[in-house]
Amino acid sequence: MYRIKQLREEKNLSQRALASLIGASNKAVNFWEAGKVEPSAKYICALADVFECTTDYLLGREDDLGNVNVMRELSADEKLWLNRFSKLTKKQADEALNYIDYISTKE
Repeated sequence: MYRIKQLREEKNLSQRALASLIGASNKAVNFWEAGKVEPSAKYICALADVFECTTDYLLGREDDLGNVNVMRELSADEKLWLNRFSKLTKKQADEALNYIDYISTKE
């Protein structure tokens, strides 16, 4: 029903990276992809923003991706980060996410 796994893999995101982007747990993303639990409306909207698609496409209710441009809502710094992150290899992106996770837990 949900296209979460398909879209996540197309964006070369790990479950952990996706969870971090939307403020959910890795376990929640895993459960959504396995069909064990349904995401709340809050997370459906967040997922649609990350994947730049409509919620209907994410839910499997339409076949057209229905791209949504969320870039206009981002700050200049966020756009810069996304631009730089998009140029990384998968390995570099994973390392960057690990480092971000590390420094975000330091006080």
